[in-house]
Parts: sequence; C-alpha cells; structure tokens
Amino acid sequence: MDALNTKPDPAETALQQYPELQEMFDEFSNYRQEILPSKYWEELNRKNLRQLAESGYENFKRTLARNYFTWIVRPLNQQNRFLMREAGVWQSCKIIAGAIGAPRHKHLKRKHTIFYNMLTNLLWAYVEKNDSEGLLKRIEEPLEGNPPRVMRDGRLISQDLANSLMEYDAILHPQLDRRDVRTILELGPGYGRTAYVFLNLQPGCRYILVDIPPALYVAQRYLTAVFPDRKIFPFRSFDDFADVRQEFEAADIIFLTPNQIERLPNKSVDLCINISSLHEMRMDQIRYYFSEIDRLTRHYFYFKQWKDTTVPFEDETIREADYPIPEDWKLVYRQQCAVQHKFFEALYAL
Repeated sequence: MDALNTKPDPAETALQQYPELQEMFDEFSNYRQEILPSKYWEELNRKNLRQLAESGYENFKRTLARNYFTWIVRPLNQQNRFLMREAGVWQSCKIIAGAIGAPRHKHLKRKHTIFYNMLTNLLWAYVEKNDSEGLLKRIEEPLEGNPPRVMRDGRLISQDLANSLMEYDAILHPQLDRRDVRTILELGPGYGRTAYVFLNLQPGCRYILVDIPPALYVAQRYLTAVFPDRKIFPFRSFDDFADVRQEFEAADIIFLTPNQIERLPNKSVDLCINISSLHEMRMDQIRYYFSEIDRLTRHYFYFKQWKDTTVPFEDETIREADYPIPEDWKLVYRQQCAVQHKFFEALYAL
C-alpha cells in the first residue's frame, strides 16, 4: 500500500521526459572535484528538475528562469525604488496601476504577477530612456519558453531582455575593440538570455555556452529553436578536442559542460563572460575557473557579481576583493551595477 502511495521522484521524472538530460548528468563522472556543483547548486538543480517535470520545458521562462536573474521583488525593493525615481511620479503611477490591473500569469501567484509586471515595466522604461544606440528596436523577446505576457507599445517585453541589453552595453565598452571579439565563452549562462542578445546584435560572433544540466539542456534547446539557421555544436562527451575540432570550429553556437573547457586550446576565446554565478561557488571552484579563464582568453573578461554574499549551505562568504584577479590583467573599469546596486561589474583586458 505504501508503495502505491509513493510519489515519483521529480528528478527521475525529468530525466525520463528529457533523455538528453541524462547524457549531460552522466558527464559529472568526468568532473574534477573542485568543479562538481556546490551544495547550493545541488539543491537548485533539484528544484529545476522538479519544475521541468511539473511544468515542462515549454514554460521555463515562468519557472526555471526565476532561479537565475528574473526578479520577483516587493514594490519597495531597492531596484523598484531606484527605477521609480528614474521614471518619475506620473510614469511610475501609471506602471503600478497597470501591474495591479493586469490578469494573473499562469504559474505565478497573483501578487507575484503584480511584482513581476511592475519591475519589468520600470526596468524597460529605464533601458528605453538610456538606449542611445536604439538597441530595443532591433531585438524582441522570443515566445519560446512561454514568457509572462507583458506588453509595451504593442511589443512583448521581459526583465531578462532588459537586463541582458544593459549587460551587452556594459561589455561592449568604448575601450573594448569590437573587432577583437569574434569568439565568446560564457560560463554559467543559464538558459542563454545574454547569448540571445549577442547572437542577435553581433551576428558574426561564435558563442560557447558552458554550464551544468539542466541549465545546459534548456539553453541548448532554446537557442537551437530561436536560431534555426545557425550551425549548432550540441553537447556530447568527447575525450580529445582533435576528434571534434572540425565541427566545433564550424559551429556558431556551442554547448559544453564545465569539465570540457579543459580540452579547448589555449587562447582560443576572445571574450569570456560570467554573470551572477561565481559568487555562488566555493573559493576552490572560483580559483579553478579563473585559472581556466586566464588560459583560454585572448582579450577580455567581464563579470558581474554580488559585492558580498554567503554561499548557501557552504558557510563561505565571497567578497569582491576575494576574486583572484591575475596581476597581469588590466582593469578597464569597475562599477556598481546601474539598477542592481548590490552588484558590481568589471571588465578586464588580458
């Protein structure tokens, strides 16, 4: 009787629904100890797998995306207060009224719908106000992944697109020579929100996404769907780069697990990016990744992290000064992030 009442394990259910996931998890046996997921990411992976099993890949922008950089915050959160000051009283009141009156998004509670809509519209207004290059007119939020329907001037908008455009602008700083940026590697890209922006606005670039599953699975499926004409190097296990070199170098979008970056040639990447994931690692993991970034990268490294955070379940605090920046890296700039004031962002020339 007890066996009949036992609920299936969500992780097992997700792996049965999405067989490619199992192949990615099988690669864990080839990881160094220092790059196995932290206890925090083990817990977050269980949540992600449960959401995949319960709501499906088709709705990941309403479920998994909230575990990355999609914010559901209260009206008086620092981000909202800053953005309301920037928008002014009249526009802020209009946005708040619209958020309250909007229908509830499926997979979100009523109050979370209001919080999401409010921050999304305020953030979009801020990006629109500061969009000197007219980037917003050149890009739109894809329907893939079923994003919450928030419309502005007849267009679907999102927090992820607004934040990614701000990151894109910060990375392509005036002191960065865009001609030097052909191959980009992003460590911890989540479902690929920033990759989507670069691949749209810099169509000549090649993008390497390095992450653990299930994020890597979602990113691979997502970007393959929204860029059907690009050449894809899907994840697969390989022991020697020579075995895949030809296909790898011909691809526009490449998907790897973290252990596989060790097999890439030295100085084979022009720009390396990490957004909001190094601060979720132990220091031994951070040191490992900085060593690999230094080995792989020819020109630039950009990262965006909490100024000060304690890694859940690890009892380890990571502060800005703790990051092991090599002495020969040249700081291009370091600044507080424009909207998320508890974050800093920095660009280095290597």
